[in-house]
Amino acid sequence: MQPNEEHIHLDKDPRPARLHPVFIHDDAAVQASADRHPFPMEYSGHLDEIMIENTKLMNRCKELAKLINEDYQNERPVFVCVLKGASMFFHHLTSELMQLKQGFTYEFLRAASYSGTDTTGNVKVGSEEFDFSALEGRRVIIVEDIVDTGTTLAKLIPVIKERGKPTSVEVCTLLEKRLDHERRRSEVLLTKAKYAGFSIPNKFIIGFGLDYNELYRDLQDIWVISKAGIEFDGKL
Repeated sequence: MQPNEEHIHLDKDPRPARLHPVFIHDDAAVQASADRHPFPMEYSGHLDEIMIENTKLMNRCKELAKLINEDYQNERPVFVCVLKGASMFFHHLTSELMQLKQGFTYEFLRAASYSGTDTTGNVKVGSEEFDFSALEGRRVIIVEDIVDTGTTLAKLIPVIKERGKPTSVEVCTLLEKRLDHERRRSEVLLTKAKYAGFSIPNKFIIGFGLDYNELYRDLQDIWVISKAGIEFDGKL
């Protein structure tokens, strides 16, 4: 097992070993190949390095689906996919659950706290058209693309509990970002996902549904954005 593929116990992580995320080291990077890592030509110069290849993303979706299936035998959880970033992860995760014959229903909800590369601290939850009655008395799993400061979940979970009245609420995220500032780290721990795909370093990443100003969601791998990508004016 390679160093950047270890399942490790993060400091203060209360989750059992079976739920530990795959740890991506701070200096981990994959050598990009035109054959293995295709991307739209208009993104040339916008991508710094690959953090997680698509093959590893697909394998981890399969592993997370097995964990959920083990925990929800003979039950039909409700997945709440947080748009737009989690949509690609949600698609592959639920496809794997179908292969395991796991029953479920799902809803979509818009929530965001980012503007550019920074979290605003102000979470917008687009709940006007969301059917909270679909969650009543059900076991809910919120599907997120990434948990970093925990700002979005800290706002979203209470709303779902209060208005949806589910019997339980858990979180499944593709990524958990390790933050340098201890105060921000403690905030993450308060909203730590039960199911997490990867623990990643504090870098701004794009691809596999994650965007920067609505670009780069269409990358099959997860990349670190370059300075040129951040400075790009968005006109392709």
